[in-house]
Amino acid sequence: MKHWSLSTTAVTGLAIACLWLCADAAPAVTPESDPTPTLPSIPEFAPPLLLNEKPLVSGAAAKIEFSGATTFNDAKLRNILADQLHEIQERGLTNPRADDTAYYLAVFYRKQGFPEAEVTWKIQAPRLLLLIHEGPRTYLRKLIFSGNKSLSESTLYEYMLGVKKERLKTEGDRLPFVLANAKAGVDRVRALYESEGFLDAAIEDPAVEISPDHSQANITIKITEGQRYTIGDISFAGETLFPRAKLLTGLGPNFQGAFTFERINTLQRNLQFFYKSQGYFQAEVEVASDPHQAVNGKVQALFTVTPKHQFTFDGITTKGEGRLKQQFLERRFASLHGKVYNPAQLDERYRELLRTGLFRTLRINSVAQDDHTVRLDLSVEEAKARELGFSLGGSSEEGIEVGLRLGDRNLFGWGRPLTFSLDVSSRTLRSDLLYVDPWLFDSNFSLRSHLYALDRDEIGYSKIEQGFRTDISRKLTKNIEVAAFVAVRHVQLTKVLVEPAYVGPINYKVDSVGLTQSVDYRDSPINPSKGWIFNSAFDLDSVSEQLAFARATARWSYYRPIGKNLSLALGARGGLILPFGDVPLDEHYFNGGATTVRSFRERTLGPVDKHSYPVGGEMFSVFNAELTFPLYGSMQGAAFVDAGNVAEKYNNFSFDGMRYAIGLGLRYKLPIGPLRLDFGANPAPKKDEDFGAYHFTFGFAF
Repeated sequence: MKHWSLSTTAVTGLAIACLWLCADAAPAVTPESDPTPTLPSIPEFAPPLLLNEKPLVSGAAAKIEFSGATTFNDAKLRNILADQLHEIQERGLTNPRADDTAYYLAVFYRKQGFPEAEVTWKIQAPRLLLLIHEGPRTYLRKLIFSGNKSLSESTLYEYMLGVKKERLKTEGDRLPFVLANAKAGVDRVRALYESEGFLDAAIEDPAVEISPDHSQANITIKITEGQRYTIGDISFAGETLFPRAKLLTGLGPNFQGAFTFERINTLQRNLQFFYKSQGYFQAEVEVASDPHQAVNGKVQALFTVTPKHQFTFDGITTKGEGRLKQQFLERRFASLHGKVYNPAQLDERYRELLRTGLFRTLRINSVAQDDHTVRLDLSVEEAKARELGFSLGGSSEEGIEVGLRLGDRNLFGWGRPLTFSLDVSSRTLRSDLLYVDPWLFDSNFSLRSHLYALDRDEIGYSKIEQGFRTDISRKLTKNIEVAAFVAVRHVQLTKVLVEPAYVGPINYKVDSVGLTQSVDYRDSPINPSKGWIFNSAFDLDSVSEQLAFARATARWSYYRPIGKNLSLALGARGGLILPFGDVPLDEHYFNGGATTVRSFRERTLGPVDKHSYPVGGEMFSVFNAELTFPLYGSMQGAAFVDAGNVAEKYNNFSFDGMRYAIGLGLRYKLPIGPLRLDFGANPAPKKDEDFGAYHFTFGFAF
């Protein structure tokens, strides 16, 4: 592997060049020169200073002092010059480093609205004295646009300044005037007009009017919009192969509207990709459009298609070594062999392989062959397959949680993961062994087998449970998945304090068969900000080999951004148990907690026995609404309303018994989900109920 590096002085030189292009003017920086206010001008750089000059003062002994600073304190200036001061401390004080330091400080002042700022320097061993002449500070007071007819002033303000017009009116004295920023804003306005089809628009450079005391600046931008061009008639030529309606679809959703060369080129690429997705791997598409020949601003576009031959998938070749067997990759692409080449299918396989975590890098190169087939050349670098991990966390419900993970993502070289986990908290001891086969028998079905043991304390009883569950699932589309499962569990209830009438069997085996489905249109399964998901499940369960009950559950969640900063989440859940015999206590539905109705502690909403122990029920509902808003950085606030209930018998269920929560919370966004702290208040507590409940946990509430 090659390593590239730049000397500090070289990096400094590049940075100076960049700042020279960005700043409206660079100050003249000379040793011991008299600071005289001047109008902004383009500097003429002196010949480069010697880069290998011997330090005049060692880094440890060097002292930096500021003179003449009135607007910013010493700590602020040192923070601005942190990199330069670190360089001096590491390598010593030299004339070039002193010059760099003064230069960067002057640039900082210019960007804070001091157009006449100058910084000179003087070395008086062992100190570097930076002499600052700030000059007057200029603030932007007015921004005036003239000639704009098609685009609103508010839109132009935001493109020009990056803030809304209303802020300039109320906080104008807080926006420093920097000529370079104004010029950059004009460039953005020009780009905006071009993107809206005003190809002939003329936006003049900013005209600046400075007040006599140099404290305020007014900027005027003169705009001549000219003709607006739009995409007119679209026609196709060459061997098009497909009807016009399908070709228009191939152009993409934005084939009408404002004419820009970028948009026309995008339509050309879209149409070329459309042909490639139909197997025409070497298809060529040319476009002809000339705004000079526009009629009433409408520009005609002619797409000429040369599809050439239709290609099919051939085999693959692989380059790279590791534990993964050659047949694994061959089988992942075997279903494509002989089919018409489709880059979308290829991309789907590629992303599927990346999600396995088996590869550090995976590159696929499609190669056209003389027999009109496409060979896939794979370059593979495998990731480390075996892993050992520890976790430490906690929640208001579980207390401190400690976890251990042992895993192999590439069991026996066949790319199937096997994971063992052990989790311990104040209430739970749980061990799991999980095996996943995403391509069961090299088909489109997935297998997930789960063997576990559990020892857990609930309110009013404890339980010891061992079980096994296997799910076989298939994705019908990218967003829709269905599955069937079989589960066997042995449960023993211990330390039972709940009244016997509510408990049912305490040592029993449960056999379950069921179906699940998921329709998921969220933008992210971990941190969703928009979209929705609907899950449902149905199962039949026998207890000690006697059919005991049928169960159905459903969940819907919806996420939507509101404006730039707010986010709304809505959720609804429900479940029904239809009993055919005795239903054990632990199989009941419970409600209340960090993910249901947050004015109650876990499982405490609903029916109780005479000792106030929760007994759950045969039917439940939960409704949630939550609004999140930014606070600072990754910290967010939340306001929520929850509602829900539990009916001991399903035929007694009524929405009249709904219980509620009104609350506030904090969210700290992490890449793997949010940390949550919530307080839910109970607006109508009953006798012996708390006013509310705190919840500290991880992940989304619903």
